[in-house]
Amino acid sequence: MKTFFATVTRQTANQLNRLLPTTCLLCGCGLGGELLCSGCEFDLPHLIKASRMCFQCSIPLSSDGEPSDGDFCGHCLRRPPAFSHSVIPFSYQHPLDFLIHSFKYRRQLACGNALAQALAAYIQHHYEETRQPWPEMIIPVPLHWTRRWQRGFNQAEVIGFELAQKLNLPLLSHLCRRRKPTPHQKGLSRAERQQNLRGAFEVKAGAELIQGRCVALLDDVVTTTATAREVSELLIKNGARAVHVWALARTPDKKTA
Repeated sequence: MKTFFATVTRQTANQLNRLLPTTCLLCGCGLGGELLCSGCEFDLPHLIKASRMCFQCSIPLSSDGEPSDGDFCGHCLRRPPAFSHSVIPFSYQHPLDFLIHSFKYRRQLACGNALAQALAAYIQHHYEETRQPWPEMIIPVPLHWTRRWQRGFNQAEVIGFELAQKLNLPLLSHLCRRRKPTPHQKGLSRAERQQNLRGAFEVKAGAELIQGRCVALLDDVVTTTATAREVSELLIKNGARAVHVWALARTPDKKTA
């Protein structure tokens, strides 16, 4: 029942957006229902504009600072993650960082909607171009209940709901749980982040839903892939055939690499 009313409310909001004028979230110019104007959307920091990317983790290979072998970065070659592929359209730079920050910490849900639209369009184009097998379901990276209570929502789940609607894929919001709170990852090295997250997640009842399936693990920003590695390994151990990581942005932070 809750999902039904949420869907009806969202459909009503979408209809109103088409009827009522809007303004661009970045430059403020008048629009006819869109959230970003074409100029601001073009100016977003697309990773693919900058360089080649690692097939597995999407770090730009030209600025990685590590030896690479074809389509893979040095870290993925040395320590291959459980996830086999990643789809990440943007670099975590201005003005994308403004949109994500406004969404996560100022509860500007319109920014989240704009980000989800951009991500859905990129995902659709990516799988059509690369002919990679489509994931069969979306699993958002979970927040611990204390963090979710403080923020009021899980940003990956909100984006996941939009992607599920646009890409016609089921969203499994409650399959994976963050069983313990962990300190903020900012400022930690890659090894410290991995240690910080060890044992932090678990798969709840419903693991049979991912048996033999390719799943998309959804997050907002990827920095060192520590979270993606931990959760994807858990999903593979619980029967998933393959895991693709979907995220809005990649932060190639050399300090934590």
